[in-house]
Amino acid sequence: MSNNKKIDNNSNTETSEESLGGLNESSENEVNESALFENNSEIWELEPMNGNYDPKKLDVFEENTKYKDYFIKEESYNVAVQSKKKENFVFSITMSPNDEESIYVLCHSKEKSVLKEISTTDFEISLLRKMFCQGYDTNEILKNFNKSLEGSKYSICSNEKEDNEILIMEKTGNATQFKIGVLYVGEGQTKETDFLSNQEGSSAWNEFLEILGDRVTLKGWEGYNGGLNTKKDRGGKESYFTKWKDYDIMYHVSTLLPYSEKDPQQVIKKKHIGNDVVVIIFIDGNQKYNPESLKSKQNHILIAVKPIIINEETKYHVEVLTKTNVPKYEPQLPNPPIFNQDQIRDFILTKACQGERVAQKTGQFLERYLRFREAVVNKIVNRYIK
Repeated sequence: MSNNKKIDNNSNTETSEESLGGLNESSENEVNESALFENNSEIWELEPMNGNYDPKKLDVFEENTKYKDYFIKEESYNVAVQSKKKENFVFSITMSPNDEESIYVLCHSKEKSVLKEISTTDFEISLLRKMFCQGYDTNEILKNFNKSLEGSKYSICSNEKEDNEILIMEKTGNATQFKIGVLYVGEGQTKETDFLSNQEGSSAWNEFLEILGDRVTLKGWEGYNGGLNTKKDRGGKESYFTKWKDYDIMYHVSTLLPYSEKDPQQVIKKKHIGNDVVVIIFIDGNQKYNPESLKSKQNHILIAVKPIIINEETKYHVEVLTKTNVPKYEPQLPNPPIFNQDQIRDFILTKACQGERVAQKTGQFLERYLRFREAVVNKIVNRYIK
């Protein structure tokens, strides 16, 4: 193995092939152990590195927009339903776009929304309902959706506000705005107080930030702010933002968040980065990052990025650490996990945004989301059924 050292002129740090575990542009060596994380915790696990980089696999987002797609139209209506067991539901009903003799029925419960296409060929419509053009009997629809709902109390919703309430509930499960922490770790730094005290980084750090997004002035900023103050510079004077695909992403950049000489804990910086579900760790040195060095209950996904020089080109070594309760999700890391400058942005943003969506459906995030859904469903049902 070569011990020849190569100089990164951007960060003034030396990167040797040995320190990279023998990784180079044409290397076929697989990586099975972390070169960027020092992890002895039972709550964190290193994401496996499988296969090759494939840009086609980056389009992994699944949007749950059934109500928005099919039910925002005049011939649709909502029904408040309370079962015999006092369980509350909201049903959205419309004609099927595929079959004139079928209807789409979307059932919103406290846990999820389920769409079914129901054939109406066997539905019985009384002469009275035909005379008054009242269509199908709601109890018939409920029975066909689930037999246990036959005989439930129900009431047709007459207020347009239900449309907006259901849309908000649906949108909450499909995050389109993300706040992502970006933490600079300088050469030899291993402690939280060191990371958060950094007021600037190397040229390699600045170059990486420019890849992630655009530097913006926060005061007067009218776009998505990710919780940063845009009136009095309390969240810093500048940050980085990007509009990527259909998503708004505001970064919490450690070197741009307010620094206080009187506060060695840098509470303001930790308040923002410590509350981010996803944090990108930029390692500007040869030391490993310990996930326990920055204590946070909110951080669930850590994406470590280290700039390296291979054949006189800047590339990025990436590894991902997730909390054990977060299910596996795409895209997976290639092996070796090395990215060119034109690859790194799309991979990291896909990994970060998709990861946050997955994490939001676990643990404390899931409990909060289910409480929100239950509140919306109960509010609509209680409006019509006493």
